[in-house]
Amino acid sequence: MIVELTDKNYPDFITQTNKPIFIEFYTPMCGACQELHPILEQMDLHYKGDVVIARCDVSQNPKLANKYRIPSVPFCVAINKDKKIKDVELGLLDPLRYFEMADTALYNYSWWELLKKKFGF
Repeated sequence: MIVELTDKNYPDFITQTNKPIFIEFYTPMCGACQELHPILEQMDLHYKGDVVIARCDVSQNPKLANKYRIPSVPFCVAINKDKKIKDVELGLLDPLRYFEMADTALYNYSWWELLKKKFGF
């Protein structure tokens, strides 16, 4: 089930959730956000609760929009179980990129960190 985050329920949600979280920040009138919703549903089925999939309507929740400094929508954030942001993306992307973001939070790595280790940059 996709969790709908609000300014009111966010504090309890973030402290009580001990799993990685993928959040899409959206507005109801955003066409790209509407296209992203079925991808979130696929992610929810794929991760089966191992990653919590959530959404937040920034037009109704200004505190959360400000907290994450949302420049535009759709804006997606992947957070690991230790509550650290592991990845962010802006705009409508290839669906596999969203799964990659969630994997980054779930397995607590980033592609950039792996490249730095392998090639020494």
